Formats: sequence, C-alpha cells, structure tokens
Amino acid sequence: MSRAAAREDRVLVRDGRKHHRPRYSQAEFRIGLAVLGVLAAIVGWVAWEGAHPDPSLLLGGQDLTAADAPAVTALDDRAAPAASGAGGGGEPASAPANRGPFPAGLAADGWTEGTISSFGTDNLYEKINGREGYYKSYGFERLWFVSLERTDDPAVFVDVEAYDMGTASNALGAYAGERPTGGDPQVVDQGLTHFDRNALCVTRGPFYVRAIGSEESDRMRAQLEHLADVLGAGLPGEPLPWNFALFVGELGLEPGTVSYTPENAFSFGFAKEVHSATLADESEIFVIAQSSPEAAAELARSFTEGFLEYGSEAGQAAGVQWVEDRYIRTVAGAKSAGSFTVGVRGAPDAAAAEAALTRLEAAVLNLPEGTAP
Repeated sequence: MSRAAAREDRVLVRDGRKHHRPRYSQAEFRIGLAVLGVLAAIVGWVAWEGAHPDPSLLLGGQDLTAADAPAVTALDDRAAPAASGAGGGGEPASAPANRGPFPAGLAADGWTEGTISSFGTDNLYEKINGREGYYKSYGFERLWFVSLERTDDPAVFVDVEAYDMGTASNALGAYAGERPTGGDPQVVDQGLTHFDRNALCVTRGPFYVRAIGSEESDRMRAQLEHLADVLGAGLPGEPLPWNFALFVGELGLEPGTVSYTPENAFSFGFAKEVHSATLADESEIFVIAQSSPEAAAELARSFTEGFLEYGSEAGQAAGVQWVEDRYIRTVAGAKSAGSFTVGVRGAPDAAAAEAALTRLEAAVLNLPEGTAP
C-alpha cells in the first residue's frame, strides 16, 4: 500500500505525528522547568522528613510523665503494683500513679527509658491503626506504651506495649492470637512468659505486655530478660484461669496450645467464651462453662447443628452425633459434661475424635467443684 493510500485510510488523524506549530513558547518552557523544580523540592522534603520524623508524632496518646498529667485511674480497683528499683536493683518502691501499670526500672544497665504514653478506646487507632478491632474484641480497656533505648546507640530500641484487657482470660486470649512462632511459653507465677528471638510476651492478670526489639543480639536478650523480671515482680497478677488447670494441669498439654475466644468462635454466633486447645494431630478440643447441665446440653445441640451446616452425619458413638466436614473430611462433635459443653473439631477420623472427646470429658468432670465461674 502506498503512503498516499495509507494516509487516505486514516479516519481521525491523517497527518500522523506531524505537528503544525512553527516554534515553541519560551514561557511554556520556563513554566515547565519551574513545575519540575517544585516537584523535585517536594520529593526532597518528603525524603528528609521521612528520615527525621518528629518524635512527638511517634509518641501520640497522652504523655503520662508530664508534670501536669492527670493520674491514671484504670487501676484504681486493683492492687497497686510494686516496682523494682532503677536498673532492677535496690529495694522495691511504689510506682507513681502516672506510670500506669509499668513498674520503675524497666531499663537495664546501658539502656534508658523514654516517655510513657497512654491510649484509650477512643484513640487506640492512633497507635495501632488496623489492629484496634482485634484488641477490642478481647475486651481492651487501655494501652500504655514506652520505648527503651541504648544509651550508646539510640538506633537500638525496644518498644513496650502493655494492654489492660480487663480479665486474665482476655489477656491470655489476645496473647494466643499473636503468639510468636518461635520459643515456648513458660508458666510462671500468676502468668505466662514467652521469649522469641528479639521479642517478649508477658501475661499477668488482666495485662498482656508485648515488647519488640529492633535487633536480635545478646544485649537485646539481656534487656528483654531484665524486662520480664521487672514485669513479673511489678505487675499485679492473679492465678491463671481454670482453662489452664484443665488443659495444662489435667490433660498435660503445652501452654502454647491453649486459646480463648470471647465470641464468634468457629464463626458461630452462639459460640461465646470458648476455651480450646490444639492437639498433636491438629484437631481442636474445646469447652464452655454453662449455668446448668440443661444449658450445656442445649449448647451442644447448637454446635451439632452448626457443624451439620458444613457437613453430614457420620454416625453416633459415645452419646455424640458425629459430623464429617464435606470439604476437608475432618470430624467434629459436641456433648454436655455436667455444666460444661465439650467438643472436638478437625479430627482426622471418628475414632480420633471419640478418643479426644472422651479424654476431655473425663478431665472436665475431674475438675474441683467451683473451678469455673
């Protein structure tokens, strides 16, 4: 096809890339350079601000160490925490009210403590935007935050967050949902302690404390161990909830397998205050305390109906209607045991499910009278 014919075939732009301006305006050229200069300046400003953030922006919340800061009242109904002396030594001393639950002496030798800030239900998003819904689902009441820095290298730091979750069960539930994959939790006096590389998790009474360091090193580990000692001695604690007496004491399971879900467990709207533990075969046993044997039996029927929505009947044994999931072919079932509803889900087969539930039922019935609320 000739060029002339190709040109005639064009419908909208017959002259292709040809322009018709004899010359360009110098004013337009200068304006373009000015715009590019402004954009370059904005990029430079953003880069500089990113490398030199305003410390007050990182702090957020309410500065509790300011001279005119009001005293924190969230702990008024609890025992005042004892505090270790600075650096972990010396005689115990009372922590000032405006430190919240933090005892004195959080920083080990070679470290310094920053400003303590506090966040409530109305402004928690300022500190952990995107995660506030998770903590509020476990009864969040207040968060206290402080950063510990190396005196010889401020780039090395530990961020410490102390969450008041209202109850010990809520604190343990929040911890279980964020449990580090490394290390194993250790049952200590009135709580749990979990070390993992550059991190520390502590539950004690209604408090869930999470500390994350900026590096993995011996000096970081020493600071985290010091922090665990100070928090263990200074945070007000209480005995672990009854689910630990059941799963860890009676059944001999590892503390790291225990979980607590306050509501919507297993995506069932009726499943509230569910205590559970994961077994070696990845199946999950669960128990819920009820007000009476009748209420426990009714809840068990609700679980059976809920399991049947995703599966089909797989026979009856040990007084349980077993259900096989139609998608992943695992087995689930529930029954009452006194004033408790007990169950299993995710079992590889009916035999494993029956064995796990039988063992759980025996352990529940062996609990001392009045163990569960």
